[in-house]
Amino acid sequence: KFYPADAAKSADNVLEQAIGGFSEVLIIGWDKDGNFDARATLGLKDGADCLRLAEVFKTKLLNGDFSE
Repeated sequence: KFYPADAAKSADNVLEQAIGGFSEVLIIGWDKDGNFDARATLGLKDGADCLRLAEVFKTKLLNGDFSE
């Protein structure tokens, strides 16, 4: 499926593009009502696993490993 350059403006597009590419996920975001929401696959056994994943992401983000 072709996605335009601005496809990442839609949360649904980002999620659709991720299908099939991950073994475990932690989704964190704001729902359509502006409320904080988080969900995770069952392979992330507890809050510590979710926190570790979030901390790895934070470290990579601060190190500049991700670009816009």
